[in-house]
Amino acid sequence: MSPSGIEIAHLTSVEHQRQASNAFASTSAALPPVVPHSTSSHGAGADSEQHEQRRQEQEQKQRQERKIIAAKRASRSELSVSKGEWQRHGYAKTDICAWQHIKDSVTRVDCRVMPHNAFVQLYERPRIPVVIANLPEGWKAGQLWNPAALLQRFANHKFKVGADDDGYAVRLKMKHFLGYLQDPTHMQDDSPMYIFDGTFGDRDGSKALLGDYSVPEWFSEDLMQLAGDRRRPPHRWFVMGPARSGSGLHVDPLATSAWNALLVGHKRWALFPPGTQRRHVLPKLPGLEREAVSWFTHVYPLTQREDWPTTRPIDVIQGPGETMYVPGGWWHVVLNLDLTIAITHNYASTANFPKVWKHTCKGRPKMSAKWLAVLKQQRPDLATVVSQLQQRNEDQSGSSSSSSSSSSSSSSSSSSSSSSSSSSSDEDDDDKKRSRRSSAQADAEVTNAKRQRVCENEQLQV
Repeated sequence: MSPSGIEIAHLTSVEHQRQASNAFASTSAALPPVVPHSTSSHGAGADSEQHEQRRQEQEQKQRQERKIIAAKRASRSELSVSKGEWQRHGYAKTDICAWQHIKDSVTRVDCRVMPHNAFVQLYERPRIPVVIANLPEGWKAGQLWNPAALLQRFANHKFKVGADDDGYAVRLKMKHFLGYLQDPTHMQDDSPMYIFDGTFGDRDGSKALLGDYSVPEWFSEDLMQLAGDRRRPPHRWFVMGPARSGSGLHVDPLATSAWNALLVGHKRWALFPPGTQRRHVLPKLPGLEREAVSWFTHVYPLTQREDWPTTRPIDVIQGPGETMYVPGGWWHVVLNLDLTIAITHNYASTANFPKVWKHTCKGRPKMSAKWLAVLKQQRPDLATVVSQLQQRNEDQSGSSSSSSSSSSSSSSSSSSSSSSSSSSSDEDDDDKKRSRRSSAQADAEVTNAKRQRVCENEQLQV
């Protein structure tokens, strides 16, 4: 229920919400010409000048094509560009990006009506996905994040469009990426390349994007920043991609939650709650690949069958001006339905801190130790939560050890009773074996205790 005295407005209709976001939908997604047009020349050298300009334009196109091909080969080495394997499934000829038949099943709220504390109580703390209207209102990105403006500002800056087999970033200049989007042959790719850049805010050529938006108040509590920018994992991404590009099914790392604010275009989401088994949502199927378009083609239809073995997904069609909130632990897959431009952040807040701490302590022990030291100074309330979690783990560990010791004692007693009917020489042998087992058990317990103390010290020391 809503908190007393707080009026909550839920937008149950996708069209209703779209009408509330018309200011963002008006953003032009038309792609600008990447190659400059010829300018008229006067005088005797006009023909020669035009010929030279055409030659330069042709060279630019050829250079751009080489860059695009190199990026495709590096980012997906398993596909042959020359053999047409980027287009082998023919997804561009299907209706995979048609969304009129999709029944949007997510709740929508308007940030201008719902206070932040209501969002925390109704959605963030219970970990329920929701689409929020009007969070990007007033951002400069509303006017500046379109292909023409991005080309003018960042033509020669390289953005990440993938990763090679060794995990290194594959980058393309913005002007070449926009050229890729304009090419009718490349736009037949089953799952086109798209910009998903997590270092835009750290690089001189693109950090100006940080000034085009602001983190919404609803997500302003970013606890991981206390660990320091050098230690914290990547947490913000500039995202731009054409139809059929997207993110395959995954769960965000370290139990962090995420918000995704869409400025241009439409995205299709499918979400499954925490606890959903991987084998159900990522089954081993012929032809299933890691790309979102492959998942929606092969797996999504199975989710609508009567014999689907687990929870059905929450379906979302996200439009311009809408922000998708994804709680930690939720499986999600995202397909771009047309040219989309968005900003997305992962974050940890007081509401999801216990789960984030558990995952960070296990996956990033050195970072968690530094983080805890700062929390003790700046957020002692959360440092207390950490102490409680550690005490709970110790109690559970002690209970498990007691159960193990009891089982061992019972086993030894049973063995002793059985051996009493044996000859005296057999009894001596059994006594020696039991002695060796008891000694080994004692050594193991001491070793485990030492390891536990070392782990605790590593977490608590700065």
